[in-house]
Amino acid sequence: MDRVGSTGDSAAHPLTTQTATRAQLNAVSAVVEELAGKFSLQPLLERILRRSVELLGCQSGSIATVDETAGTYRKETDIGVACQSGRSFPLSEGVTGAVVAARRTVFFSDYAEVPGGHISTDDRSRLHAVIGVPIEWGGDIIGACVVFAPDAERMFTTDDALLLELFARHAAIAITNARMHIEAADRARTEAATAERERLVREVHDTVTRSIASVLLHVDSAAKLLPNGPADTSLGAEIAAARDGARTALAETRRTVLGLGPSLLEGRSLQDAIGLEVAWANSNADLDARFLVAGMPRALDSDSSHDMLRIAQEALMNIIAHADARSARVGLVYGQDSVALLVEDDGRGFDTGLLAAPEYLSRQGLRGMAARASRLGGSVHWDSTPGWGTRIRAHIPYQRAILETNPDLRIRVLIADPHPIVRAGLVRLLAVEPGIQVVSELDRADQVVDACRLLGPDVVLSDIRLPEMGGVGLTETILAETSNTAVVLLCNDSADPLIADAVKVGARGCLSRDVDGTQLARAVLAAVQGQVTLPAGTFRPTSETEPLTPREQQVKALVEAGRADKEIAAELGISVKTVEKHVSAILRKLEVRNRTALAVLARR
Repeated sequence: MDRVGSTGDSAAHPLTTQTATRAQLNAVSAVVEELAGKFSLQPLLERILRRSVELLGCQSGSIATVDETAGTYRKETDIGVACQSGRSFPLSEGVTGAVVAARRTVFFSDYAEVPGGHISTDDRSRLHAVIGVPIEWGGDIIGACVVFAPDAERMFTTDDALLLELFARHAAIAITNARMHIEAADRARTEAATAERERLVREVHDTVTRSIASVLLHVDSAAKLLPNGPADTSLGAEIAAARDGARTALAETRRTVLGLGPSLLEGRSLQDAIGLEVAWANSNADLDARFLVAGMPRALDSDSSHDMLRIAQEALMNIIAHADARSARVGLVYGQDSVALLVEDDGRGFDTGLLAAPEYLSRQGLRGMAARASRLGGSVHWDSTPGWGTRIRAHIPYQRAILETNPDLRIRVLIADPHPIVRAGLVRLLAVEPGIQVVSELDRADQVVDACRLLGPDVVLSDIRLPEMGGVGLTETILAETSNTAVVLLCNDSADPLIADAVKVGARGCLSRDVDGTQLARAVLAAVQGQVTLPAGTFRPTSETEPLTPREQQVKALVEAGRADKEIAAELGISVKTVEKHVSAILRKLEVRNRTALAVLARR
């Protein structure tokens, strides 16, 4: 081993071989235990230093951290000697400077040989041989551990160096863990601040746009009250100017939050953000989740990154909440024209033909994924088999058209309800989804019709018993004027007879008032995509019934007779899994919820 200065031989070690070996093992084990789950740097380094100093038969030493980029090192802790802990020094000085310059373990026969040492004059007189070892991580020197011999006869050996280097590796782990913990804490604080800033900006933005929209409606109402029309009087000219100014303010306000995305994307690429989500799933759920990236990563615009991340989050949450899976694989593939996200699991799976059934209301998350991709010109496909897991593939093209009428690409929602507290609650619930913007809150049906002409919302969210014309009449009136606005209605009772009428005239769904913000947002996303969302047990529109196959007719007859799947499989000579798939297809085609409902249908 290379040295600086003179050394003694290994026979000078004060411990016997057996005692030394036992002491070394105990000391190393103690350090490993102390490292587990500890992130406070100074106490850890002090323990490591104390054990290494004692094991070498000495009483004093120090540990410093190194910043080679800055050309400095910082004294972190010391024992038995005043090394000016907490202060920083240039790498041209001290034992640490010599370690970094040599990039290896260094020896001095006496402290007086150390260039630019920082120990006080009183302490120097009792220090003799010195050993300094580098603390390395990833090929870089991130610190140095130094031990001083109090006995003039004591010389450090290669065995001492090997032992101290072992402790230096533990010090490297402690330093790295502490730095990662500090960085994680700083990142968490930054993300929290970013999320709060984003929430406040969007809240202010949406409040202002709703207020301007209300001003526009009142201006238009005032213009209608002029006896000779708005163009015949100076008052009419003033009203027209006010309308133009409000329209301009509305258009400009819509652009104030362009580029805002989920805080997880703050300062990160899409693959890094999804990687953090997969890591979270690994650490917080009993799931072996793996993440792979293929192709040359490309920067995406904020909307594409936001929606692709949301799709990944939704898919992972579905796996954790519903799939009962042991493992999951997430892949992000950068192709020539689009980026694709693949998520697959080995969980229980489901019959995709039953997505419209009431018991699969929670699967609205799949529809939400499809709506996100669709609004950006992409698509989502899923394949699932009961008992064999689920595979989801989403892709979003790099190039897409940005509509001038909707520059921020958020889904624009108009809320209609006679009760101010209900409107305020709906606005707050929809705030969980950054991709949705509430453009107006109204309490009368005639205002809703005018607002649809003026604002062109993507979705009208209305009380099914809105005063004046009700939800059914409102749906008919809106759809008679435009096919670009979907209507979703809210009711108190899933058995409300108006639900069937509303769906028949074209409403894209009806929700009970006990849904949460996520379910409400999913229904809005589904409505934009042309899908109907209804609560369990309500009327559901049907297309022409898909005929049963001959095998399905056989299985249906046996199910109606009360036979179990195993009995049906044995009688027909097929597997139980095949029977389950046939039963799922039968329930889907006949639009019944379960075997009991199928038996009731047969008796009818």
